[in-house]
Amino acid sequence: MFRKETIKENVSALPLKPEDYCVITGTALVMHGIKEETKDIDISCTKEAFKVLAAQGFPIKQGAFARKVIFSEDVEIFEDWHRGDITMIEEVPVASLESVIVMKNQLGREKDLADIARIEAHLTQ
Repeated sequence: MFRKETIKENVSALPLKPEDYCVITGTALVMHGIKEETKDIDISCTKEAFKVLAAQGFPIKQGAFARKVIFSEDVEIFEDWHRGDITMIEEVPVASLESVIVMKNQLGREKDLADIARIEAHLTQ
């Protein structure tokens, strides 16, 4: 499981510039302080950064909403899935809560709907 500190450590080791990516979905919720931990690290990167990763030989799979690089067993980097604002939290580019809601609605799983409820409760505090 990944907490804020381990997310920061893993993200800092990525071969990406901060302006080329942001953490998304559950990873973003941990960085925003809405969840304590997440089971993996999900990232969205620009199309250009995705091409660079693909050229380095990382495995590529088709996800439900975007292609993804399997960077490691616990880190997936999606091609240009994120839309919306990005906030820097402790030197990590993080998708805005509004954009996480959009992504979680697209996924539509029970756990995503529960996360949306958490986000909405957090935003009304």
